[in-house]
Amino acid sequence: MKYPQLYEQFNQWAKIPVEQWTIFEEKLAERSVSKGEYLLQAGDKALEFGIILNGIFRLYYTDKKGKEQIKAFRRDGELLGPYAEILLRIPSRTYIQAMENSRVVLINNDDFLPLYEKHSCWLTMGRLVAEKHFLAKEQREFEFLQLNVMERYKKFCEEHGPLIGKIPQHQIASYLGITPVALSRVLSKSRKK
Repeated sequence: MKYPQLYEQFNQWAKIPVEQWTIFEEKLAERSVSKGEYLLQAGDKALEFGIILNGIFRLYYTDKKGKEQIKAFRRDGELLGPYAEILLRIPSRTYIQAMENSRVVLINNDDFLPLYEKHSCWLTMGRLVAEKHFLAKEQREFEFLQLNVMERYKKFCEEHGPLIGKIPQHQIASYLGITPVALSRVLSKSRKK
């Protein structure tokens, strides 16, 4: 078994027989991504998704003027990919950039889909991944619609505390949907409390 820790992680989500894992592992491609390098850029074919073995990535969009809007940060053990674009079979709208030297394992979606027919564990895995993705989107939407900036920042610190100091503040501001100046004010207020 090449990725025993990954197997253990997946097995927490769905019980995967070792022979099924072996088939899955054969389809994985490991890739090193240097700090600042893109795993994927907007306009690229969206064919693969993966898991971060180690490192940090940011996922973002750009508007027509080139302004970045941070969609998400991902780190060790988390899933990584432009899921909507893969499902829609459209070019990526998302940029995925390494924020430090990182390693990922990737699988082509067309190689993964046939696994659904080989064993029910993959159907369970697919459902659970879809549920996790949906819940994360739902939580992010709730935060934007129901929480003020200070509450969103506190939530960011709770969920992404290890990233603070590793990512620039202007990117945290973008993730929170505010300007860097507004984030400075939030930080100033939080220090006074």
